Amino acid sequence: MSRFELGYVPALDGIRGVAILLVMIFHTEVPFLKGGYIGVDMFFVLSGFLITTTLIKEFDAKNHVPLKNFYMRRVLRLAPALFLLLVVYSVLSVILLKNDQVKSNLIDALIALFYASNWARAFDIHPPDFLGHTWSLSIEEQFYILWPAMLLFLLRRIRDRWYVAAAVLSIAVSAWLLRIYMTSQGYSVDRVYNGLDTRADALLVGCVLGVILSSNSIGSLDRERLMKHLGYITPLSVTALLGVAVSIEWVNPYLYYWLFFVIELLTAVIILDLLLKKEGILRTMLSNKWIVWTGSISYGLYLWHFPVYRTMVVSGFGSEMERLTIGMCITFVLASVSYYFVEKSFLRLKIKYA
Repeated sequence: MSRFELGYVPALDGIRGVAILLVMIFHTEVPFLKGGYIGVDMFFVLSGFLITTTLIKEFDAKNHVPLKNFYMRRVLRLAPALFLLLVVYSVLSVILLKNDQVKSNLIDALIALFYASNWARAFDIHPPDFLGHTWSLSIEEQFYILWPAMLLFLLRRIRDRWYVAAAVLSIAVSAWLLRIYMTSQGYSVDRVYNGLDTRADALLVGCVLGVILSSNSIGSLDRERLMKHLGYITPLSVTALLGVAVSIEWVNPYLYYWLFFVIELLTAVIILDLLLKKEGILRTMLSNKWIVWTGSISYGLYLWHFPVYRTMVVSGFGSEMERLTIGMCITFVLASVSYYFVEKSFLRLKIKYA
């Protein structure tokens, strides 16, 4: 059996496109998408999968992971667009606001720059306002710092990749159990929702899938059986995720006890389906050019949408439907500028650290 090669799968960008649209619509506060926050968890699972697949590919080819190259690729991918946002945000704050507001906004920018927004929110220590959404970026960056060394440690000491996957899954379950414990003990929703320790399971579920697939741990016969089962499991997964997206609010305690973990597993099922099946309705839908393009600029959409929405609200021009229409249009323009005039230039440099 040939080794697993991920390559470029447009439908995975399609998942990004769907996920960012869910988050953007959720933040408009329209009443018909109470659970759009699940787009963040979809991002987490997909990110964990892609990062792990890349790291294992490098390890299998070189018997080590050049961590410097990995971190440089992450910096080139994420830092320029974030820096652009923070510079624009800071300059406009200085020009348009009074001294106390300027100081507060500049502190928010520093918190976001150092990827600490999640802990600022978790412990209510100057939680960012217009940049509050960067909590999820902070979690991803903190995970990126820790995960490569952890994975390298496991790969060097455990030969059987199924055992590696089991070890990663045990860490994911530990994060889930910690979330259950802290919820049952009355910790604040902000603490449990924003902590890396209580949300790492989403990234780690993706990592488990990455270990299994990139290591060719599924035999040909098992793969055929799995594809048959996915024929009915995947539609149920999509339906369940849609159900959560339209009905479950982020403060619902069931989320923290068990539903977040289910959302992560359902997302992993969808990713698995897209990678094992070369055709199908879901793959066709997620490969739609517009959805794929939305996914390709999703980082800029993520960065800009929340400040745009908050500005509309604070200025008094901020009904839910106005944010859904005008606000989203403005965000797409800003994200496009960010992607084509800033991000792509730095992405070309990643080849130096391949």
